[in-house]
Amino acid sequence: MKAVLPIALLLLVAAQGCEDRRVSDLDQRVKALEQSVKSLQIAQSKITEEETKRHTQLQVCIFEANSKFQGSLERNGAKRSDGATASDIEKQKRDAIEQCKAQYGN
Repeated sequence: MKAVLPIALLLLVAAQGCEDRRVSDLDQRVKALEQSVKSLQIAQSKITEEETKRHTQLQVCIFEANSKFQGSLERNGAKRSDGATASDIEKQKRDAIEQCKAQYGN
């Protein structure tokens, strides 16, 4: 019985030492994962901000193309002084919108 007690104490101390090391390793892994998640969240936030900015720029560009088209029609009627017809003005508007899409994405 006396021999069993020191061995049991030794096993208990050894098991606690292993347990502490595993907890420490897990804490380090959790901290590393938390840092990774935080950096991914920051990166995603930047991407979202860039997409929102690009989308807004696209909307503004298209609005300007439409406004320019409407202004040309209102000022010049069906035929402009340089001989361009409404269909020519419409084509210029479509080209301007396509250029907006190419520049800022769709």
